[in-house]
Amino acid sequence: MGNVSVRALPDFDAELAAAGRAHARGGHPRDAVAQLYSRSTSPDLAEGVSRLYLSHLFARRSPTPFTKALAEGDERAGSVLAHAIDQLRSTVIEPHQSSIRSAVAARAVGLSQIYVGSGASAMLQHVGHGIRLRRGVLELPTAFDTDLELGRASLQIQAVALSRQVTLAEPAGDLLTIRIPAGTAPRTEPGHMAALQSLLGTGRAEALASIVISGGLTGRQLASLLGVSNAAASRHAAVLRRGGLIQTMRRGQCVAHVATPLGYRLAQPETATGP
Repeated sequence: MGNVSVRALPDFDAELAAAGRAHARGGHPRDAVAQLYSRSTSPDLAEGVSRLYLSHLFARRSPTPFTKALAEGDERAGSVLAHAIDQLRSTVIEPHQSSIRSAVAARAVGLSQIYVGSGASAMLQHVGHGIRLRRGVLELPTAFDTDLELGRASLQIQAVALSRQVTLAEPAGDLLTIRIPAGTAPRTEPGHMAALQSLLGTGRAEALASIVISGGLTGRQLASLLGVSNAAASRHAAVLRRGGLIQTMRRGQCVAHVATPLGYRLAQPETATGP
């Protein structure tokens, strides 16, 4: 096998796909988005719904008038679907980006620590959901149980905050991505926060809690949240970094502070962690 990695950043396309599945389960069966889902098929909403996907959907069940119109390229049906997807994104994804980042980052930190200490097989077993890695074969309990011969392919683990099931992303070259549930976002209870303040001091405790809950902050974002100057936020971050509670990493064009495993453990109540 090539290598295994755990992504600490959210994949908002995967979050949208997971939100679509949840919406289809709980929504009205005639809803525009719900009609695209069946027990065995899930469209990638971020990429748009292709006619090829619709043909696979039709092979498993009879098309509705709406999905038939989509497959035939009806512009009005396409407009209805685009509006429904935009509404799903604006109501389920965009208002909760901070908690999504936090949940994904916390899950990634915990899994990375197990991977470094005990190896890929132990990490995948800790993920649960029936995932197994045996002699280079990855066993996945997706909609259909899947066995993948990894060979030299690289394996990436992507936590998805809005997902409740394991899914397999479309392979990209020699990269395979397993999407797993991230679990709940970290939180800091009032009593726990008071203990953290007595240990670190009020400013640094609030800085650490903000970094954990957000999933990562730039220096300016941290200063804004704390209501202090950029220099003061930088001093808090420097102390936390020297203490091994945060690390600084590049995210695109920005540099962000993210919590280390020790920082997450210190800032969260014990009940917030788990597989």
